Amino acid sequence: MAVAHADGVLPPGDGSVVNWSGQGLQKLGPNLPCEADIHTLILDKNQIIKLENLEKCKRLMQLSVANNRLVRMMGVAKLTQLRVLNLPHNSIGSVEGLKELVQLEWLNLAGNNLKAIEQINSCIALQHLDLSDNNIPQIGDLSKLISLKLES
Repeated sequence: MAVAHADGVLPPGDGSVVNWSGQGLQKLGPNLPCEADIHTLILDKNQIIKLENLEKCKRLMQLSVANNRLVRMMGVAKLTQLRVLNLPHNSIGSVEGLKELVQLEWLNLAGNNLKAIEQINSCIALQHLDLSDNNIPQIGDLSKLISLKLES
């Protein structure tokens, strides 16, 4: 089973972005590289089922876990500095962990198994929201999201 560890996998000269796309990862190990200068973590195109061991990544501003096998998004709750959360094309069944993410500006949950959208009103800085290709029959009140931009 592939597990993400800190083995000097950072690209040379770039301490702010960790890109582990397409590494066959199934879980996030406890040794995730979450030094203070890392603000972007990209885990696209892996086999990750749940977001764990992210609590150390307190300064993370961008997290992308697209095209994985996530069924829950609970691990994002502690990432209070997050501005971009990209979780499309997973198997997420419900929205959770957003209450604390008041700085979130960009949320992509397209192509999941969502049937409802809750907790979204806490994300008052949200400018971009993509819920396409889900099973949401009705989107509730988004009136508190005054920064949200409508796209045609």
